[in-house]
Amino acid sequence: MRARRVLGATLLCATYLPFHLLLDPRSTGLAGRVTRAVASGEWSSGVWGTVIVLAVAVLLARVIPEHATDPAVEGAGSLLERPSSHAFALLTGGVAFALAALVGRVLLGGLPSSVDEMVQLLNARAILHGSTALPLPGPAAAWMVQNSIPTPSGLVSIYPPMHTLLLAAGLAVGASWIVGPLATGVTVAATSLVFDRLFEERRMARFAAALTAVSPFVIFLGGTHLSHTTAAALAALTAWAALRARDGRAGWAAATGAIVGAFVCTRPWTGMVIAAAMLAVLWLPEARRRPARWAFSRAVALGAGGLPFAGLLFWWNRHLFGSVLRLGYLAAFGPLHGLGFHTDPWGNVYGPVAAVGYTGADLVQLGTHLLESPLPALAVIGFALLLVRRMPSGTGLLLAWALGAVGANAVYWHHGIHMGPRLLYESAPAWVGLWVVSVVTLARMSFRPAFRWRPTVTWTATLSLLAGVLLTPGRAGSYQVTDAERVAARLPTPPDTAPALVFVHGSWPSRVSASLVASGMRRDSVETALRRNDLCSVDRYARWRDGGRTGTPPRLDLEPPPGSPARLEQRALSPGDVILVAPGAVFGPRCRQEARSDREGTIELEPLLWQAPPFRGANLVIARDLGPAEDAAVRSRWPGRGAYVYVAGVGDGPPRLLPWAQAMHELWESGDEAERLP
Repeated sequence: MRARRVLGATLLCATYLPFHLLLDPRSTGLAGRVTRAVASGEWSSGVWGTVIVLAVAVLLARVIPEHATDPAVEGAGSLLERPSSHAFALLTGGVAFALAALVGRVLLGGLPSSVDEMVQLLNARAILHGSTALPLPGPAAAWMVQNSIPTPSGLVSIYPPMHTLLLAAGLAVGASWIVGPLATGVTVAATSLVFDRLFEERRMARFAAALTAVSPFVIFLGGTHLSHTTAAALAALTAWAALRARDGRAGWAAATGAIVGAFVCTRPWTGMVIAAAMLAVLWLPEARRRPARWAFSRAVALGAGGLPFAGLLFWWNRHLFGSVLRLGYLAAFGPLHGLGFHTDPWGNVYGPVAAVGYTGADLVQLGTHLLESPLPALAVIGFALLLVRRMPSGTGLLLAWALGAVGANAVYWHHGIHMGPRLLYESAPAWVGLWVVSVVTLARMSFRPAFRWRPTVTWTATLSLLAGVLLTPGRAGSYQVTDAERVAARLPTPPDTAPALVFVHGSWPSRVSASLVASGMRRDSVETALRRNDLCSVDRYARWRDGGRTGTPPRLDLEPPPGSPARLEQRALSPGDVILVAPGAVFGPRCRQEARSDREGTIELEPLLWQAPPFRGANLVIARDLGPAEDAAVRSRWPGRGAYVYVAGVGDGPPRLLPWAQAMHELWESGDEAERLP
């Protein structure tokens, strides 16, 4: 009980104490500064939301008769209890799928919402084409994109294989966007089965499952292409299969092993930690009560079920990255991408203090995003853990599931804030279940009648949910894909139907980065070079590497402290295209040419390349514009195709598709070298 109360107090502190202010931008860089700003807004909303919700709840509890809402609660409970377990699981899973599909198609337009998704879709295209990697028929820099890495097999994403394979299946049926919603439906259906088996009270189990099906955090992120959707489904299935293995035959342990294996093949560290926490809570107490053969049979079956997926991950790593234990993250970024306290690949310090700051920021955001409640959901959970003498059976599994994700992420330097604390998404069903358990147990506590405790708790929960309904459209609006994003993801249309090769004119830094990665430079070093040096110097270094490394290379600062040296100035070549320049540095002809080519604006390659990768026989092939000489080398590998360049529009106009020769003249050859350049 003492440990539970400590945990409750910790959650309350994480909700109401601004631990995110521990993120010092001087040591945590841009990531810390952005996370701190986002968490500060959510924290302020949570504090004031708590005051308002509790004040109104106390007032309503005194004004409205205590049992006035009982008929409505009783009617809803009876309705939820009627279906069988499997019927209710299908119903809630179907609702979650429909809502997530609505988000994916309408709110997000069926488009990937982050580079992570785009590069996995690119890799999925290669798999659908019969290869583990994207072929590179020409200079690799023409197709190098963020979070990808060149290998002897071709270009691959840095991510494990499982979710990429599912995206390939989605592409095969012409609907990659459906993978996330389907995974969300499975997540909620499996969660419903878990709650039905876990809780003695069916009504509480059903309410928790229904609330999970409409949780804004679950649904919004469930409409994306992110691997978190697959991981969440596998986490819920792990809990369900592990419960069946505990209560039934050992064959269910083999199913558990297979699900855990797939989980690890999707998100390795998160999968291992959450699965281990679940199995420890469910199986270890049972193993103490049973004969030794019970534990032995389940351990053997667990290993047998997981073995094929371990083989898949080991083969994938060895085939693409050179070692069975070498993940793509480490191959691309080196040891700085690993777990633990150290300097991350961007030069930011991730130590114990930063871990507390980032974890606090995650929990503050989760408290508001989970139900969109003005009173943070985690505050209710913390309050119950602190006050309630005995929580319902099954709470231990939910805590293991929820805290496993928090603990796993606490020792990892990256804490995403895309659509909320996305690295905690796999544990969202457990947090929703804990909220319902907390509300029910708090309402059943006994206090002096004059205090009107039960109606206060009831009204607090009711107001939280009703306010969440009102606030959710605002959150949805913040995720709505913009017209500019739709345009950025729209493939260019050549003037005729003949096979075409379209070069996309991106930014000078992206060209330099692509060239360095293609030459074999690790991505953490590339990032440091671009962040710590004059861009023209890095450009000369990239050309030295490409040119056979003859002569003396430019000297670069490759030390990894956060941020950029104060001596470097920021210069905007065009809106959104900012470079670092050393004061007084003189650009040579080549650097002036590079800078001048960006003067009308740039277009990013990532939203387009996954839709038209360089496959032989493809009617439309997308590549990066690298300049006249490099583009000519690409064209020589694609003879007989019409060549075009996709360039930014003039002013606020849409992008333009120009014939290649015309674009080379306008972008790379025309103009006074002295005009508007650093």
